Amino acid sequence: MKIARAITHNLGAKLLALVVAVLVWFNASGQEQVVRTRTVPLLFEGLPDSLAVATPLPETAEVRVVASRRQLVTTGFRRVSVVSDLSGFGPGRHRVSFGPDAIRGLGLVPGAAQVTSPDHVDLEVEPMAIRRVQVSLATSGELPHSVVPVEGGLTIEPAWVTIRGPASMLERVQHVSTRALDLTKVRDTVQRDIALDVDRRIFACDPARVNLTMRVSARGERVLANVPPTVLLDSDRMEVEIEPRAVSLTLEGPAAVLDTLSSGDVSVLLSLAGRPPATYRMSPEVILPPGVRLTATSADTLQVRVFKSGR
Repeated sequence: MKIARAITHNLGAKLLALVVAVLVWFNASGQEQVVRTRTVPLLFEGLPDSLAVATPLPETAEVRVVASRRQLVTTGFRRVSVVSDLSGFGPGRHRVSFGPDAIRGLGLVPGAAQVTSPDHVDLEVEPMAIRRVQVSLATSGELPHSVVPVEGGLTIEPAWVTIRGPASMLERVQHVSTRALDLTKVRDTVQRDIALDVDRRIFACDPARVNLTMRVSARGERVLANVPPTVLLDSDRMEVEIEPRAVSLTLEGPAAVLDTLSSGDVSVLLSLAGRPPATYRMSPEVILPPGVRLTATSADTLQVRVFKSGR
């Protein structure tokens, strides 16, 4: 009971003393000087539209700040950046240094912060050039075995874009690729907004993204039986005998295309142009619709006997 009475005696005064002590501790700790280094955006502005930087520029900088804990809590690093003004630059080589005045958004007293890395950059300024280039699709991996691309099923909109950049570098750009599309994940037709893969430190594209459509179909297989070969001859005074007289073709491609395929849609050709009468062993040329692939035939070679017509 005496212990409880000792604790509760003058409880209000004791609580007030505790609050004051905490406030004093927080105030003292808030005045403590600390050092913090943060990575912030590095921005270049003011260069005239007629000029371009031909040097890849770093996108971030390291900023070192010496301040009290309270100041750091108040200001923070969320909107801090390092900004360099290039408005007075012309064509040629330049060195840009980053002093304390290049740090924007920190709100501390002068000298409290400095850029530690990089402390400068060397850059080349050139005339700006503009040209239109075609867009191509970049891919990685391979399509799953269960699907095949549809012939003519790839579209990119727009197919051409405008690219801006340093004249000496832009003349070597023949086309612009998209970011790589992972084919291993394609199971159905792809419709996607996809970014162009350009070095944005050097070039600017308009637009910067394109609409991609890649149509695929379920993979099918079909055997087309009894397809008669077609023989190409120089003269109608020649006749031929073929063994075997017809072949079977094993085909692979989009299931929807194979389902409607007939023997009239394919050609098995034997070209005997310029050959005298004789017996030949020949491999035929198989011509198929777009998107269809030959995987096997019932006869890799055919025996062809060429002789003069008795008529």
